[in-house]
Amino acid sequence: MPVLEVRDVGKVFPGVIALGGVTLNIEQGEVRGLIGPNGAGKSTLITTIMGVHRPDSGSIWFRGEDISRMHIWDRVRKGLNATHQTALYVPELSIRRHIELGIMVNGFPATDVMLIAETVGLEGEMDENPDVLSALGAKKLEIAKALSTRPSFIMLDECFAGLSFEEGMEVIEIIRKIAEERQLTVLVVDHNLALVERVAHVTTVIDRGVVIAEGTFEELFSNQDVVDAYMG
Repeated sequence: MPVLEVRDVGKVFPGVIALGGVTLNIEQGEVRGLIGPNGAGKSTLITTIMGVHRPDSGSIWFRGEDISRMHIWDRVRKGLNATHQTALYVPELSIRRHIELGIMVNGFPATDVMLIAETVGLEGEMDENPDVLSALGAKKLEIAKALSTRPSFIMLDECFAGLSFEEGMEVIEIIRKIAEERQLTVLVVDHNLALVERVAHVTTVIDRGVVIAEGTFEELFSNQDVVDAYMG
């Protein structure tokens, strides 16, 4: 049974069909890529899986349980979490405190803080204000915040945006590390095809709110629908 099942999910905003019946199955331990042109529905799919939006049709199942009407925090407790496209932080709080918040709320041991910081490479900046972070540092902090709730499934939205290729490769190493050492299932959502190709086992392509293809990059870009979606 897949760890995550998105079953024919639809989401409509005023004047826009954001998701037109998306079906997506992701297996335990997989690193799945999710790509598509601007406005394809990628971020809406993530926010709907997380519970920011509720689907207008279809259902979302996590570890065999229908979570379609579950509140966000309940989904987090079940093991789901996600990063944001734009880093969200409180300027007055140190990097350490940002990581501590999820740990304290869940009653996890304080030793988790440094373990997470070391995993993402922020252990030398724990007492700094997040304002000092580079674009890469901000991505690391987003991942660290998501890890603080001990997820089993993490969704990384635009995790390579604003980074150089070399910085993106650093993020890939973090993704590989958390997938292997923490046995996490990871959904990587991004426009940078070269980096997604390097980390994903399988990649799903979404366009205009529907899944149009799934497979390896070689398979995907032999598919005329995918070529048309990207080339117009």
